[in-house]
Amino acid sequence: MTIALRFALYVDLMLLFGMGGYALHAGGAMKTVSRRALAWLALAGVLLSTTAFAFMTADMMGGGIADVDGETLKFMLLESAVGTAFIVRLTVLLLMVLLLLITPRGGNTWVGAALAGVALGSLAWLGHAAASEDLSGTLHRAGDVVHLLAAGAWIGALAVFMSILVQARGSPAALHAARSALDRFSLPGTLIVALLIATGAFNLLMIVGWDGLLRLPATRYGQLLIAKLALFLVMVGLAASNRWRLTPALERGIADGHTDGAVKALRFSLRAEATAAIAILLLVAWMGTLDPRAA
Repeated sequence: MTIALRFALYVDLMLLFGMGGYALHAGGAMKTVSRRALAWLALAGVLLSTTAFAFMTADMMGGGIADVDGETLKFMLLESAVGTAFIVRLTVLLLMVLLLLITPRGGNTWVGAALAGVALGSLAWLGHAAASEDLSGTLHRAGDVVHLLAAGAWIGALAVFMSILVQARGSPAALHAARSALDRFSLPGTLIVALLIATGAFNLLMIVGWDGLLRLPATRYGQLLIAKLALFLVMVGLAASNRWRLTPALERGIADGHTDGAVKALRFSLRAEATAAIAILLLVAWMGTLDPRAA
């Protein structure tokens, strides 16, 4: 249950931040992102966070949900970093729901993206970075926050691109807008990949140290990490294919009036990229429950 809840929370908050961030990146093109979808994602984040916190508290007590008492819950909420992160996450998610309900369409996009970013970044206190202390702990959590935000931006953009292609349905104007959206994301996408590589390497060193790198293949954590890296390389390869091969093919198809093949190829590639991303998040949720140094 813990792994499933962590996985669902990662997916939910990354979509919330990434889709909202894409609306910010696209400027006035807020219509590409459904406000209703963002509101439901924020509400789901509240429910998932509350459930995950309850199960985590029960696990720490060594019992079930029914065994959680008021004193333990009060301690977890008010005296632990995990509790503080949980309270902050719930607060910003509820504020985001309120923002989506009371503001005009497309209004306060910066505020919404910032709130979603805080909610996603708070997940750093659910992982191994939460165990680090002093300055190294602060740096570790900062690196984890940047890693989470970069991953969320990529996953949210994937969801938006898939939605745009589905909605285009052969309209030349809509397909041209889809091609432009994919093309404009090339620079942010490159930055996202660079941030993921840099922060991923930094976080790994903070978790296992230089001496632990060679032992990784012998640990369950290391084996899952290797699988995660393989899937990441698949995502990078698909993203490169989208940028340098499939998007230009769509542009040529729009010019000569034959877009079916290019659209079909792009949809397949984006679905494959999204599938790899979901698999990575499942691995990350599992890895967060393991001791990185245990064989």
